[in-house]
Amino acid sequence: METPEGPSDGELIARVRNGDLEAYGELFGRHHHAAERMARQLVPAGDADDLASDAFAKVLDALRGGGGPDISFRAYLLTTVRRVHVDRIRSGRKVQTTDDIAAYEREPQTFDDPSVTGFESGAAAKAFASLPERWQAVLWHTEVEGEKPAAIAPLLGLTANGVSALAYRAREGLRQAYLQQHLADVASDRCRWTTERLGAYVRGGLTKRENRNVREHLDECAKCTAVYLELVEVNSALPALLAPALLGTAGIGYLAAAGGAKVGLAGVFVTLWQKATENSTRTAIGGGAVVVVAVAAVVAAMALTGNDAPPAAIDKPTVVKPTQPPANPPTVPPVKPPTQPPPVKPTTAPTTAPTTAPTTAPTTVPTTPTPTPTPPVPTTPVLDEGLLTISIPPAKRSSGGGSGPAAEAAGGMSFVITIKTPTGNQEPVVVGFKYGEALAWPLSGNPRGWSCDKAAGTCTATNSAKPEPMTVSFANPTGGSAPDRTFTVSAKTGRFYDDDSRTLEAPPRTDENLLKILNGPADADVHHRVLTVAPGLDRTAVTLKITYGSSLKWPILKTTPGWKCSAATKTCTSLTPLKPMPLPAVFNVPEGGSAAARTFTVSATAGLVSDVDSQTLPGVRNDESLLQIITPSPHDDPNPFVYNRFLTVNGVTDRRVTLDISWGKNVSFLSALDRGWTCSRSTDVRRTTCWTDNYRRPFNSEWSAWPGKGGANSITVHARVSGREDTDSVQIPPSSGSR
Repeated sequence: METPEGPSDGELIARVRNGDLEAYGELFGRHHHAAERMARQLVPAGDADDLASDAFAKVLDALRGGGGPDISFRAYLLTTVRRVHVDRIRSGRKVQTTDDIAAYEREPQTFDDPSVTGFESGAAAKAFASLPERWQAVLWHTEVEGEKPAAIAPLLGLTANGVSALAYRAREGLRQAYLQQHLADVASDRCRWTTERLGAYVRGGLTKRENRNVREHLDECAKCTAVYLELVEVNSALPALLAPALLGTAGIGYLAAAGGAKVGLAGVFVTLWQKATENSTRTAIGGGAVVVVAVAAVVAAMALTGNDAPPAAIDKPTVVKPTQPPANPPTVPPVKPPTQPPPVKPTTAPTTAPTTAPTTAPTTVPTTPTPTPTPPVPTTPVLDEGLLTISIPPAKRSSGGGSGPAAEAAGGMSFVITIKTPTGNQEPVVVGFKYGEALAWPLSGNPRGWSCDKAAGTCTATNSAKPEPMTVSFANPTGGSAPDRTFTVSAKTGRFYDDDSRTLEAPPRTDENLLKILNGPADADVHHRVLTVAPGLDRTAVTLKITYGSSLKWPILKTTPGWKCSAATKTCTSLTPLKPMPLPAVFNVPEGGSAAARTFTVSATAGLVSDVDSQTLPGVRNDESLLQIITPSPHDDPNPFVYNRFLTVNGVTDRRVTLDISWGKNVSFLSALDRGWTCSRSTDVRRTTCWTDNYRRPFNSEWSAWPGKGGANSITVHARVSGREDTDSVQIPPSSGSR
C-alpha cells in the first residue's frame, strides 16, 4: 500500500507542543503560501507577508500554550489571519493621522464582518463545529480548497484512498448535521413527523411508504413545503458554506485566487449574501420561505458539489444560471411637486356659486414608481423521491377461484411505473429506461397515455399534470450477474427528477424444453442417440453430465465438433453456448442387467436453467436369422477325418461376435486354430466360449463323436452380436454312420 511522505500535520503539531521548532518550520513551509493568499484578500500585496507572519506567530503561541488545532492546521491558520487583520484595524483606530477631521465626526464604524457574524450564528458553522477535527480538516482541503487526495495524504498521514474514504464519511456527516441544525426549530405538533424525516427525504433515505406519506403532507402544508425546498437548495451547496463560515466574504476571493474555476459565481454569491446580511432577514419567495442566503450559496456551489447525483436512465434537468444584476443600477432622482402659495381664506361666504369652471386643470408632476424586482425562478435540480414509484401489481383472482401474482406475465415479470407530479404541473414528463444485458426493452408499442421511443429508451406522458400509470414487462432472465438483471427507471419534469431500480430474481429453475434426447440412425447392434440443447440469448456456458448404469459404457467419441468432453468427469461443455451443436452418443446394446443397469441420464445446465432426461435401453433381442450351423459338403470339408461344422453369423461384418458352445457326453470338441478367433474352455469340460473382435468369416468347429443319439450327441451354439442373439442346436452322427 502506498504510504504518505513525511509526518502528518497532526504529528508535527504534537512535536511543536513538545518544543520542536523545526517541526513548526515544516508546517510553515506547507501552509505559508495559503496564508499569504488569504492575507492578500485583506491587505495590499506589500503587507500580505507581514500579516501572514503575524498569524503564524499567533498560532505558534497558541500551540506552545497547549491550545490551537490538533489536526486541521490550515483552516485554523486562515481564520487566524482574518482575526489578526481585524485586531490590527481595531488597534490602529486609536492613533491615526488625517487631514480630514470630518471623518471623526461621523458615526464610528464597526469592524465586525456581517457575513461572518451571520454564518457563525447560523446552522452551517454549528454543523461544521460539531464534526470531529479530522473531518473538518479533510473537508477544508477537499471541498473548500479543491485539493486532490494525493496532495492531502501527507497532511493527514493517510494514503490517497484513505483520504477519499475519510472525505466521503465527513461529507455525509456534515450534510446530516447541517440538516438537523436547520430543522431544529421548525417542528410543530402537526408537522413533527414530517419534519423529523425531511433530512432523510432530501437525501433519499426513506422507504417508499415513508416517501409517499411525506409527499402527501407536503402537498397540503405550505410551511413544510417551504422548509423542504430550502433544504433541497442548501443540501447541494454545503461545500460553498464552509469558506464563508470561517473566512467571511474574503474566503470567496481566497478561493478565486487559488484557481478560479470553482468559484466562478463568487460575485453573485457575495452580492446576494451582503444583501441578506444587511436586511438581517430571510426573504420569502412566493408562498415558501426560501432563504436568499441558501439560494446564493447554491449558485456559488454549482462547481463545488462533485458528482453526487445518482445514475439515471435520462439526463437530469439542466441548471440555468440566474442573470446577475448590474453592479451599479441607475438611480432615478425623486421629483418634487411645484411649490404653490397657500390658499387664502375668504372673509365672507360667497353669495353665488361660480358660473364658470376653471379653464385649466391643476398641474401635477407624476412620480416614477420604483420597480419591484421579480424573484428568480429556482432552477437547481431537485431529487424528489416521491416523483417516481416502481411497484408490482397486486394479486388477481383467477377464474378457477385461486389467486396468483399479476406480476407474473407470460415468461416474464411485470411492474407498474407511477409518476406523481407537483400540483398543476405543466412541464413535460419524461421517463427513461436502462437495463442490463440479461434484459430487453420492456414495452410493445405505446402504453395508454404515453408516447415511447425504443431507440432513445424514453417515454413522454401525454398528460403532464396527471400521467397515466405505465405497466412494463421484462422477460425472465436465464442467467447473468445482478447488474445484468437490473433495470433503472428515471423520471424528470421541470427541475424535479427521481431514479429507481429493481433487480429481477433469476433463481435456478427447470425448463423442460432445454434438453431433448433424440433417436439416431436405426442400428440393430448399437443404440444411436442425439443430445440437443435449445439455443439461448444470455448464456455463458452449457454443460451436459451423462451418467449410466453398470451395463453401459461412456458413449461419446473422443472428438466431437462443438463440444469438449471428459470421460473421467462424465461431462461435456459446449464451445458455442448460445447455440450448442447436437451431441451424438453411441451406446452398445447392454447384454443383460436390470433396468437400472441399462438406464442412462443426461443433466443439462445453461446458466440458471436446467433440465434432466433419462432413457432405459432395451437389452439383447432374439434374432432367429442370426446364427446358422452348416455341415460342409464333401467337396468343402477341410478335414474328412473329423466332423466339421461351420458356425455362421449372418449380416455381421467387422464387429465383435461371441459364441457360447456346449455339447453332450458322447461328443468331444477338438482344439481349433481358426485364424482371428480365440476360445476359452470353461471349468465345465463340455463348454467353451469363442469370440472375435472383427468378424469376417464363419468359425470352423471340429468334433469327434461316439455312437449314440439325442442330447448326448448334440451341440448347442448361442451367438451374441451387440444387441442380437440367437441359439441353434445340431446332432453329431456316430462315427460308424454316414457323415
